[in-house]
Amino acid sequence: MFTGIIGAILGPFICRCFRIKDKVAVGVAIGTASHALGTTRAIELGETEGAMSGLAIGIAGLITVFLVPLLLYVFKLIS
Repeated sequence: MFTGIIGAILGPFICRCFRIKDKVAVGVAIGTASHALGTTRAIELGETEGAMSGLAIGIAGLITVFLVPLLLYVFKLIS
């Protein structure tokens, strides 16, 4: 929850500081960094930012669900 709040507040500011103007890049950055609260903020920034933010959350979730257990198994941390 803390990450989402901080990302929603500071995400657009940080993107402006680094002069990120591409709407897709802003949406993906805010979505992966600050989850659902960030996505609501990205939707306020624009339609493209909101869509990319939602897509980024979904892809990051799928990668986490499928890749992490595979890596744990490969490195013999789970049986």
